[in-house]
Amino acid sequence: MRSGRNLIRYGLWSVLGIALAASLGTYHRDVRGGESYHQFYKFPKGGARPVILKYGDDGILHGLISPHSMGGMLGLTNTGGPVRVRLRLVGVPEGLTIHWENSHTRNFNLATRTVERILNRGDSISVHHTFYVGKNLRQRKVIFNGGLQILDDVRGTTLLTVPIRILNTGNVESPAKEESCHER
Repeated sequence: MRSGRNLIRYGLWSVLGIALAASLGTYHRDVRGGESYHQFYKFPKGGARPVILKYGDDGILHGLISPHSMGGMLGLTNTGGPVRVRLRLVGVPEGLTIHWENSHTRNFNLATRTVERILNRGDSISVHHTFYVGKNLRQRKVIFNGGLQILDDVRGTTLLTVPIRILNTGNVESPAKEESCHER
């Protein structure tokens, strides 16, 4: 009799575990695309597809754990000659804080955002960063419209620019609506 109850208990726990895994998978598929990204690029190259993040379109879990933030990872592979790489974000508005982390790239100097070794053809690095949206930016339709530049640290030339946009998809009054309500 006791083993029958254990079998039922294990069966219920198994069904609960499968339901939880399926729910988290659905959450990941439907929401995470706007919360973070993982994209891979080759440099030097003329253009790069843009990274588009959606602020305000995050899920309940993200809102509880890490509100007003989003981030991601860029994988960068050198397809040219030997180069020392420096990274720079351009067009960053006041109120947008960026936390850089790079646990996968050897010799990455966080202070200068430079890989302090030569990257040969075929060598790859990964760049992890998190954007924190300040109060002054939370009502803008476009929070950030800039990019990440991959630079030759010796020559100072741009090897690749990855456009990055953070769009506010939450509840924001459009300027036209604001003007019409103030006209009266």
